[in-house]
Amino acid sequence: MSERRPLVSLSALKSTLAVESFELAPLVRRDARRRIWEIIGASHCSIVGTCLTVAELRKIARRTGFLGNEARYGDYQIHGLFVEKMHEENVVSRAVQKHLDAKYEGAVRKAKALDGEEEFLDYWESAVDNGFVPGAYWALIGHPRLPAGVETRIFGDIHMMSHLSGAAHRGEAREVAEARRAKSEIARRLANVIAERNDELARLRGEIGRLGEELRQARALSAECVSLRREIDALRAEERGDETLRELAALRCAHADLREDHARLERRLERLKAKEARVVEVESARRIAPPAVTSEIAIAAESRESDLCGRCLLYVGGRPRTVCRLQRLVARRNGSLIHHDGGMEDNRAMLSELVRRADAVFFPVDCVSHRAVGAVKSLCESHGIPYCPLRSASASAFEKAIETFGAPVVEAQEARAEQG
Repeated sequence: MSERRPLVSLSALKSTLAVESFELAPLVRRDARRRIWEIIGASHCSIVGTCLTVAELRKIARRTGFLGNEARYGDYQIHGLFVEKMHEENVVSRAVQKHLDAKYEGAVRKAKALDGEEEFLDYWESAVDNGFVPGAYWALIGHPRLPAGVETRIFGDIHMMSHLSGAAHRGEAREVAEARRAKSEIARRLANVIAERNDELARLRGEIGRLGEELRQARALSAECVSLRREIDALRAEERGDETLRELAALRCAHADLREDHARLERRLERLKAKEARVVEVESARRIAPPAVTSEIAIAAESRESDLCGRCLLYVGGRPRTVCRLQRLVARRNGSLIHHDGGMEDNRAMLSELVRRADAVFFPVDCVSHRAVGAVKSLCESHGIPYCPLRSASASAFEKAIETFGAPVVEAQEARAEQG
């Protein structure tokens, strides 16, 4: 609040008038509040603009029938027409008086006992500091004992607040425009990423369809082999000659080749289905999070996951909403993840049991208690179990750490599948 400006005291005014041979009539103390049409000066505009919203003005206009169809008037026109009606007592001014008295009843009641410039100024400055300007303005502007200097002061403050509010509104409008432009750019980038994911999914589905057709053909060949086997059995029953035995051997070789081809196609189909599932999961995560990396990087990282070979990992601390994601990440790498909250909810005995079960222990240093860190280190050293502090509780930090406990085996698995 700005520094108080000195007000002209009543005693000084009396002394000046006495020197000029004037006498003041005894001051008549009024206890009744001034009604809005009794307030003289330019205060009507500030009262209507500060103490009433445009929605309230339109509601009063509809209730009193003041403007007929009030929807055809703009906000500024509504404001000006109401200000004109406040200069005299009428249906509209009485309705406004009644509405303001009811709306700011608490403020009027608190200000009723005020007397003297200091009390009025203290009340006004406290209201401005606490953001209760409209109620305080209505409570003071109609007060029967409001000094003229205080009235001028609060009217000036309201006037300057309107200027400051307009300047702030212009700055907020610029920020909103910038935010909308940023939102459009993010939406465009997200749409591009989704389109790339859709193209990749369409390509994978086409490849799966082609392999499915090959698999159906292989199954038809397998059925034909079964039929041939039956024919061979019938020929064997009729003729045991050398020619029949040679044909049987050839058919067996062909059948073995077909079974190998069938098994190879089955394995390839399963790998493609697993790859499609990973792509769908990456797409779902991309729709939730803002597009920070490109799809090729995400799929490449997904396809070279390490094999944990059934290891059991213990994660101490962290955020509860991240644990489920970490468990899925470990499960995809052929491992299992158990969790201890690192606080007081799980006791030390349970932590000791979990450490003994684990092949390795991880804990984020930014999301676990110091006591839990000390207990983990002590237990791991006593049992000879490796532990790894993480720089943060993020999933990416955990994923980088577990790479040291399993080597990428995707290429080896595909090579074995092709050879099989």
